[in-house]
Order: sequence, then C-alpha cells, then structure tokens
Amino acid sequence: MSISNLAKTILPRQLWPIAIWFYLKSYRVYFASYRLLFRPNARYVAVAEQNYVTYFPPEWTSVSLESADTLVNLECDYKLDLHDIKYAYSAHTIEHLSNDAARRLFKNLFDAMQIGGVLRVECPDLDMLLDDYKCVHDENRKLTKLMLKEVERWDMPKDRGIYDQEHMKILAAIVSYFDRKYNMPLPPLCSAEEFNEKIHTLSNSEFGEWAVSLLSAEQVLNSFEHRNWFNFHKLSTMLTEAGFSSVVKCEPGETRHKFRMNIDRKYRSWYSIYVEAIKN
Repeated sequence: MSISNLAKTILPRQLWPIAIWFYLKSYRVYFASYRLLFRPNARYVAVAEQNYVTYFPPEWTSVSLESADTLVNLECDYKLDLHDIKYAYSAHTIEHLSNDAARRLFKNLFDAMQIGGVLRVECPDLDMLLDDYKCVHDENRKLTKLMLKEVERWDMPKDRGIYDQEHMKILAAIVSYFDRKYNMPLPPLCSAEEFNEKIHTLSNSEFGEWAVSLLSAEQVLNSFEHRNWFNFHKLSTMLTEAGFSSVVKCEPGETRHKFRMNIDRKYRSWYSIYVEAIKN
C-alpha cells in the first residue's frame, strides 16, 4: 500500500489536506537538502520533470519549461546542453507534444546519449484504450470503465449535456485543450454519431489522427493538454527514425534493458505503454 493510500486509510477525511500539505512540504525539504549536498547526475535525465513539483529522485537532472535544471521549450527548436547521458526518462510527456516536437526530443536525446544508453518512455496507449472500448461484451470493458470514472473527476460543465455523454469522456482521454472560460481541460466537441462512425470504420491509428484533427489551431496554440496519440508501432517508428535500436515494450515495473528504475512509476500503468530503446 502506498503512503498516500495508507494515510487516507488511517486519517479522517478532514485531515487529508493537512497531511498532503505536510507530505509535499517534507518532500521539498528533502529535495532541497539533497541538492545542497550533491549535484544532480548529468548522466540521468528526466524529461518534463520539474524540481520540487513532480518529485522525481533528486539525483536525476530535470529538463522542462520551468523549475528545472535545464530549461527547454520542447515545442521549439533547441539542442540539449547535456552529454554522455546513460539513462533518459520520459513519462506522460510526448502526448502533450506535436509529432515534430516528439521526433525532435527523441533525436536530441539520442545525440546526447552515450553508446549503450537507455531511453524509457511511458505514455497513454491508444490501442489499449480503443481495443477495450470496442469490446462486444460490456463486462470486458474494464479499462473503459476505469477511464470513465477518471474523467468524471474532471467535473466537466453540465451545460447542454454534451460533456456527460460517454463518447466525450473517452475522447477526453485522447485529446483535450485548456478552456479559459471554464478554467479546465476539455475535449473538442463532436457528436456521438460521428464518434461511433469513426471508431467503427477507422483503424486505431486513423482514429487517433481524426481525434487530433478535432482540435482547432487556436486550441493547440493556447494549451499544452493532450494533443497527440501513441501506440507501440508509432513509438517504435519514431525511436528507430531517431537512431535508437532494440525498441521493446515492457510491463509496468519491468525493464528489458537494465534501466535505472528508481524513477519509474506504476500508478498510471492501467492505461499506459512502457517502451525502452538503446543507443548502439
């Protein structure tokens, strides 16, 4: 049982905010104390992890837009000022990037890595979600039911009843934008008829492309929510094009290339794909 779940089991609900605040404050102190004594290891790189915010182990060098050791806008043209990287880690980042930005990230990491270096990528798995959603028997749609509950926590607007519909909640798991009016992420609008027609006539990859196409240029420009989709084939193709080899799919908590697993997280494994690749 995780510390957070243990605390929720022991403490009354009214004390949860205090416990969460204390935990976050303690971690910030721990992180800062470690960084006072030791420099981050430049050979261990964590992409889109922010210092004090997403709580990666303090030994990892963070690369992000803000609050990181190396400041980089992943959507812009850049070169990583890092060399001889042994391990690179990216968790739930590339689905927030355009295809060009994802390819650039993989190529820049490849160029900065040492021979034998390992890249580990975690992101939502489109095939896992759509294959489950398209199950004939409702009792088999376990992932779909979990995803519907997850998206319901967003508490999307009730106006017009459109966001309460099942297809919009599934779409929200694939693509979304930040809506300034409601101050929250929302999926682009589409009818249930169009959604069902597309999901039953298109391949998973084609459906992913269609879902992304629903985002307007303005929605893409003004937010960094989910704007892309990935499955093993797409990830493997991009990694191979960047120069990586031995691209393999891993189980949650498993490494096939002796990756340093102290940074690995499994709490999103129920809808994620884990992929590793090597620079040879």
